[in-house]
Amino acid sequence: MILAVLQDLPSSKELFQGDSAIQPLLGKLQTTFRFTFSKDKERHLKVTNFPPKNIKGWRFTQCNPPVISESHVAEYSAGKSAEPPYIQVSVQPDETGATNKMSHALSIDGIKISSDASTVQWNIEVSKNELLSTTPLPIVPSVVTATSTERVRPEIIAPVAPEVAYRVMSECISAFKHCGIDLHFLAVKLLEKKIINKRQKKKATDEHSGCTTDQRMDQLLDIIKDSVQQEGKVFEYILEILKDEDTILANKLYDDMISKYEQYK
Repeated sequence: MILAVLQDLPSSKELFQGDSAIQPLLGKLQTTFRFTFSKDKERHLKVTNFPPKNIKGWRFTQCNPPVISESHVAEYSAGKSAEPPYIQVSVQPDETGATNKMSHALSIDGIKISSDASTVQWNIEVSKNELLSTTPLPIVPSVVTATSTERVRPEIIAPVAPEVAYRVMSECISAFKHCGIDLHFLAVKLLEKKIINKRQKKKATDEHSGCTTDQRMDQLLDIIKDSVQQEGKVFEYILEILKDEDTILANKLYDDMISKYEQYK
């Protein structure tokens, strides 16, 4: 049985389709739940409560280390790891007198769910009849990103397609304007990334130019859209700026833009 941890992205669902290269490893999806990593647990998920001895004639075997780190989840989402992080447990009858069925609850520690519980039970239920099938049925939870600085952040895998990025930027431009980002902060960041030059920054931040703050913000957003249309890398820079802003609205917009890009590409 397998417990895999994935970011809650549209692309994650494709892993459980029959033509996915990972599907033979993960098996058939049985159930999912969403959680965030617990800050006070050093952002590590750990499966505990393995029985020290056989239960009703059944033996539990840890097939790999029962720990998954938040960084491993992020690495897989960014394409830096070939396999998704997972924990595999083998349960086999170890005695001739093993019962036909057995159930045991393992504990998944180091996470938070909507009820604020720090531990979730992984209920293992097996039967001898199940052993007749060729592949044991896995249990595969998935992780959703939270709106906090400790969350696992989804990433865009380069190269970015400018036409897709432009479509996303056009749809999200209003949300970008109203996510609370400061005009001066934005201008400084755009200058750092060479999306605008010093003259454009000065114009955008000049409160005596005769233009309102909204008008000057609109001018910057027009530059952003035009730049994204020409160069996909600019889209990545805009996402970095939202990361640095790090507010609830900026984080939500970041996730929305990533999700839309994955959907449209």
